[in-house]
Amino acid sequence: MSREQIIRDTAYAIWEAEGRPSGRDRDHWAKAEQQVAMSMDASRQQGEEAAPIAKPAARKKAVRKQAI
Repeated sequence: MSREQIIRDTAYAIWEAEGRPSGRDRDHWAKAEQQVAMSMDASRQQGEEAAPIAKPAARKKAVRKQAI
């Protein structure tokens, strides 16, 4: 999974956790970038490959509902 996809999934999870507010996408993206960077740095220090941040389970359902 690419770094950008990990950030995208993380930003989506943040957006959902905050109640899906509109107009905060840049804030969520910036927060996700920070979280991913910290996760990757910590993994590098431990000599491990960066583990992706968990994807929100509801994302697939939300995407399917929008497609209908």
